Amino acid sequence: MPSAKALVPHNQKRQLSEAEPETDSSPQPAVKRQKLEDHQRHRTPSSFWDNLSRQWLTRRTLREFDRRTIWLAGPVPPHRTGKESIDFAKLKRFARHGGPSLGDIRGYPDPETSVPSNPTMDSSQSGSRKRAKTRRESGTSSSTRKTSAYDPAFEQHLIDHGVYPEGYGDNEDFEEPANIEDIIRRLAQPRSSLSPSHFTREQFLDFRKKNREASTENKVMSKVFPIIAGTTDIPSQENLRFTNLQDLTDGSITKAQPDLYDGARPEDLNKNIRDELGLYIIPSTNTAAPCLPNFFIEGKSPRGPADVNKLQAMYNGALGARGIHELRSYVDPETAYDNNAYTITSTYHGGTGALKLYTTHPTPSTLPHQVSEFRMTQLRGWDMTDNLDTFRQGATALRNARDLAKKQRKELIAAANSNALNTDYPGLGSSTQSL
Repeated sequence: MPSAKALVPHNQKRQLSEAEPETDSSPQPAVKRQKLEDHQRHRTPSSFWDNLSRQWLTRRTLREFDRRTIWLAGPVPPHRTGKESIDFAKLKRFARHGGPSLGDIRGYPDPETSVPSNPTMDSSQSGSRKRAKTRRESGTSSSTRKTSAYDPAFEQHLIDHGVYPEGYGDNEDFEEPANIEDIIRRLAQPRSSLSPSHFTREQFLDFRKKNREASTENKVMSKVFPIIAGTTDIPSQENLRFTNLQDLTDGSITKAQPDLYDGARPEDLNKNIRDELGLYIIPSTNTAAPCLPNFFIEGKSPRGPADVNKLQAMYNGALGARGIHELRSYVDPETAYDNNAYTITSTYHGGTGALKLYTTHPTPSTLPHQVSEFRMTQLRGWDMTDNLDTFRQGATALRNARDLAKKQRKELIAAANSNALNTDYPGLGSSTQSL
């Protein structure tokens, strides 16, 4: 058995101006840079909101509403010295009769902003218009509460483009992968590394202690999750922004950036295939990074929102399933839609100790503007801090899931390479393999 390497995710998100990290299946721990919030990297265009089939009341929605409806206040009236000649007798007489009508006065600084009588989310309003009142004048803090792009509007956008969350739709519309029972059976296969002689109760109590003390996502992913994941020699990459992949929807959402993903070494896949399908299977312009990702991990700190964790897994899984589907179509278009899942995603929440595994698989689309739809299905879930037996079950399933994804990836690459060889040299080998 090859020497194993410890999985130590360090959650070191890269700034856009920095070069992407060197690929190493066992990166050394490093100090995590806080994840850049989505609004710092990617401004959601107006088309994102215009095309949603349903508007959700989120902070981002309200921000966009304000951007489109807040108008500039009128000009400040000219400065007056107060020394102008005034006929007080006439002024008092004028006041006794009700004074001037104020209906047509313009130019006063109050109210600071004016809102149209029938405000709508009209994308024609200029995004350059600013609120008239400054933060200092309004007494508000200059700091802005961080807002994640992974909100109900993001989920609605994915649904509108044929990417469906776990359990979405009516029972007759919900399609589990045909191989789900086989996957669940494989997840439960025992592992010697988690037997009582190799993983003791003392080690479990140490895991529980570290999980309790992990207050940030960085600590959860670098100190806690590696105990669950164990050691492996599978090629993987942490916190790599998927800048090279074709947009999954219409280009209006942020690029995916999994906490960790498993893939294949690029040199294992025929170069002609990489050139032809690069926009679907090579996630980064750092071409040394693993390609054809089909296993993903997303983690959150105790204060991290679990719904964001699941949305990230949903997004990652659809990208991975699309890449696998493209390569399967290259091997044999006739069997590409076999209703089986070849992509697995996992989430872990440090606050609840909840570990969950999901699959994502493609189906032919019923939407006129989509070729494929992608469906997320939950496999299993465990409370990893509950007791030693539950921990063993969850850790066993996670490690087996990574091995299963590797096996499926390896078999598909072998079939694709054989197909490429037969295309280049028709006299060699047999006809196209079918998975």
